[in-house]
Amino acid sequence: MLPSLSALRAFDAAAKRGSFRAAAEHLSVTPTAISHHIRGLEDQLGVKLFERAGREVALTEDGRRLADTTLQAFGMLDETVRALRRTSRKVVRLAAGPIFTARWLMPRISDLWDQHPKIELEVVPSYRPRMGDQTHADIVISWERLGDMPERADKLLELRPVAIASEDYILQHGPIRDPSDLLQKPILHQRNHWGWLDWFAAMGVQPKTQLRGAVFEDANILLRGAAEGQGAVVGWLPLIDQDLREGRVVRLFDETITPTHGYFVESRDRAQTRPETQDVIDWLVSQNRKSAQD
Repeated sequence: MLPSLSALRAFDAAAKRGSFRAAAEHLSVTPTAISHHIRGLEDQLGVKLFERAGREVALTEDGRRLADTTLQAFGMLDETVRALRRTSRKVVRLAAGPIFTARWLMPRISDLWDQHPKIELEVVPSYRPRMGDQTHADIVISWERLGDMPERADKLLELRPVAIASEDYILQHGPIRDPSDLLQKPILHQRNHWGWLDWFAAMGVQPKTQLRGAVFEDANILLRGAAEGQGAVVGWLPLIDQDLREGRVVRLFDETITPTHGYFVESRDRAQTRPETQDVIDWLVSQNRKSAQD
């Protein structure tokens, strides 16, 4: 006979937290109830699951084997339950980076409500949405080089790189007449140095030494740093159109570089049969076409 679900849940919580008391707080029961479940589980299985030393507990070898299984089993169960709830409520879960969410999606979100009032969109911020499936998303918006477009994705938006900074930055660090001048001035990076390396290459500049400067995952933070004069950054048109209009940053050159990166939309395999998922994807693509026409 299999152990009770309550006993396995108590064990799983204790194994994750390394404490019966912490497991009790998580499950809103008493530590005595957790201890009772664990002891009953050990008696039923005929093995010792925890080594006890006062209030501290540690998994035995058998305990680790069971913990690996309960972690996967409860994870699958939780995901399925969430998926069923989303299906019954027509919830569509979308994973996207914060700058796309703030600069592109948010200004358009009321239009989704107007066109699909029964769909509940849950937006999950994720810096690298395609790196694993930690968000349990139905739809993923990824930022990639145009040449690395995901195989089953639709292109949503093409991005052109431009060098930007604040007026204060220019006053502090002197006139910037040539792209190579930036090699000797403070610059900031998003995720890695590729953005600046691509920009310098497009401008005919070959850095002789490794680029320096702080690296940030969140492009919104990067743009704030630029606006506050902390460094020049590579901005992406059209995402920074509003920043330029309002004067928070200015373009350092009048460069016209062919789009190098883009945003792509794709659905997860398990979500492809849900009509509301396709409705959201169609809406995203239609918004891109609408922007191009405007």
